Amino acid sequence: MDQVEVYGVAVDRQSSETMVVKNNGFNPSWNKSMEFTVTCPQLAVIMFRVLDDISGAKDETVAQYCLPMRCLQTGYRMIELRDMCGERLGPASLFVHITIDTA
Repeated sequence: MDQVEVYGVAVDRQSSETMVVKNNGFNPSWNKSMEFTVTCPQLAVIMFRVLDDISGAKDETVAQYCLPMRCLQTGYRMIELRDMCGERLGPASLFVHITIDTA
């Protein structure tokens, strides 16, 4: 399961999750669009999390990456995943398409 969360001022805090992908831990594909409305992007941080639904602990975080909202760029991007200590997890990454509507 993948989860995207927005942290910032109270009105901007929100999250969205994908479904669990069974039997494909090496190359899961979620194909889900997520939309967030952020009123104060200068203070917002977006967190990409990959959760393990199979281990003993429900929804254990196995990888994550945090990025200030002001640093997001439009287009296809590779999000390099990190472990809980902040160390890079080799070739593990998320391939995402980001669209920013400033209207």
